[in-house]
Amino acid sequence: MLLSTYTTGIHYTDRQVEWTVLRKNRAGTEKMREGSLPIEEGFFEDESAPLFPVEVLKNSHKQFRGIVTLSLPSSRLLMRVLDLPSTDPDELDGMVDLQIDRLSPFPADQLTTSYEILDRSENHSRVLAIAAPRKTVDKLGDLFKEQNIYIRSLDAEILAWWSLLVAHADVPREGRVILILEEHTEFSMIVVDDGVPICFRSLELFHDFTDPSVIAEITGEISYTLLSLETEFGNSSACRTEVWSESELPHALPDALKTLSPRGINLHRLATIPTLAEGLAMRSAERGRHHAELVPREWVELQRRRQILKLSLVVSAALLCLWIAVIAVTGTVFTVQKSAYNRIRKEAAKYEEPARIAKEARAGMLSLEKYANRTHSALDSLLEITTVLPASVEINSFDYSKGKAVRLRGSAPSKDPVLDFLSRLGAAGLFKGIKDDKTAMQLRQGQRREGFSVTVLLPETASEVQP
Repeated sequence: MLLSTYTTGIHYTDRQVEWTVLRKNRAGTEKMREGSLPIEEGFFEDESAPLFPVEVLKNSHKQFRGIVTLSLPSSRLLMRVLDLPSTDPDELDGMVDLQIDRLSPFPADQLTTSYEILDRSENHSRVLAIAAPRKTVDKLGDLFKEQNIYIRSLDAEILAWWSLLVAHADVPREGRVILILEEHTEFSMIVVDDGVPICFRSLELFHDFTDPSVIAEITGEISYTLLSLETEFGNSSACRTEVWSESELPHALPDALKTLSPRGINLHRLATIPTLAEGLAMRSAERGRHHAELVPREWVELQRRRQILKLSLVVSAALLCLWIAVIAVTGTVFTVQKSAYNRIRKEAAKYEEPARIAKEARAGMLSLEKYANRTHSALDSLLEITTVLPASVEINSFDYSKGKAVRLRGSAPSKDPVLDFLSRLGAAGLFKGIKDDKTAMQLRQGQRREGFSVTVLLPETASEVQP
């Protein structure tokens, strides 16, 4: 199974809100779903209208997945292409902040800034520096939070168009090219030198392209832009113009643009390339450090904490469920075992008294058999002992224990007869063994005699062997 990441792009005009969800993995990138909803006519004409008609997403935001990216119109951004003498990211960060602080009429704490690397050589970088009013960004964030939508990325609309044109259109790679983008709420231009942008600019929003004064104003703005670029990027008299529009333009505008385009002019429809929402989602899926990002850092931290909290809640709930399951299983097993134990105990109680009686009867029987059995009796033992008893050895004491042993005490004139007697006893087949307890010298009638004490072990009888 391939690990997948999801991105969602949201783009809006004064007519509709559109979104696209992409899934990316090692197999490639595919479109999961897309949709659009109309905006109430005249919504943005009201001065108190919010920056974004977020209410239209009330029943649709559950379809969004992964990083949610929103586009910002070029008219709300400060943009400037800069040539900087460095390729080190840390150095570029400081250089861009310094240049934006110099160019912007607003203090740095009232802006959110970023940049995107357009081209770089060994010791040189061409970047697009971007700044947006922090107040605008915060208002957008608050509007989406009200609908439980958390914006993870803010992208420049004109950069998303540029990415789409590079990926899906045949943008000329030689000479100076003017790209005109006309959408219902976006009228902007990109000037490109040998495939690398040198200018991004939002023009006035025009709709009546048949009015000669409008045409004159558009061509005047473009001429002024090209003239200002000559001081920084040099003169290029052979320009070419590519116009990408949402609707079909009247001939008056292309005819006027021909005067600025010695190499000709081509007209295209935006409908022939993917939607801007898809371009935003694609840029998010391929985002790196050198992509423009206008989301404040604290938004990202908030998102990260929310994800950690959500993951912690899921893990805690899973552990709680597991713990409850273990307790339930353990309780069930304990109940079953206790029930089995009580059942066995009741069964054992039925046989406890009969077993006790049987045990006592058996003990009595074994005792009776023991003493009724004449095998290895006292007389047999005494006969065997007297048979092997030397004449010089006297037996003074004979203690007999049924089935266990015979204890003998006696004396002899010396130790040799005692040893001879013990040797004969050991050779006798009646006894199991002999244990010599002690010997000691005795005086009897003035004569010294060798005293001894031994235990003669008797073998067990059949009645004494326990089953």
